[in-house]
Amino acid sequence: MAKETVQAVRKAETSAEKLLKDAQVKKDEIISEAMQKAKELSTSMLNEAQKNAENDVKEAVRRSNQILEEAKKEAEKEVELLIAMAKAKQQGAINLVISNVV
Repeated sequence: MAKETVQAVRKAETSAEKLLKDAQVKKDEIISEAMQKAKELSTSMLNEAQKNAENDVKEAVRRSNQILEEAKKEAEKEVELLIAMAKAKQQGAINLVISNVV
C-alpha cells in the first residue's frame, strides 16, 4: 500500500510538473502573440498617422497655392487700377502744363 501511495504521489507530481510546463509554454505563446499584435497595431497606427499627415500637408500646400493665386490676381487688378489712375493724372498734368504755357 505504501508503494502504491508513493507511486500515486510521484504520478501526481509528474502530472503537476507537466501542467506547469504546459502552462509556461502557453503563457509564453500568449505573450509572444500579444506582443506581435501590439507591434502590428503600432505599425498600422503609425502608417495611418503618416498618411494623414501627408494628406494634411498636401491640403495645406493646395490652400497656400490657392491663396497666393487669389492674392496675385487681386494685386494685378490693383496695379491695373493704379496704372489707369496714373494715366488719367498724366493727361491732367499735361493739360495743366499746356494751359499755363499758352
